[in-house]
Amino acid sequence: MLRRDGLKKESRAGYSVGLAYPPDWGERTVSLRPRDDTELQPGMCFHLQSGVWLSDWGVAISESFIVTENGGERLCDSPRELIVID
Repeated sequence: MLRRDGLKKESRAGYSVGLAYPPDWGERTVSLRPRDDTELQPGMCFHLQSGVWLSDWGVAISESFIVTENGGERLCDSPRELIVID
């Protein structure tokens, strides 16, 4: 849909998260980006952080999830709602 409208997202859309990689929680092992061919397996955790920022509008999506046998499962149950900032 983005490419159909002439927009591109070439930077990463997410990254792996876990324990024991100080000083932050990003493991820097897997990036959800076009050239990363890592096979996703159940138990892997990721933070999806994607956005498009243009001069007159933008959108950002951020959520952590775990890979399961049946797809992905959110790691929180906060409501999903559109927040508009003027």
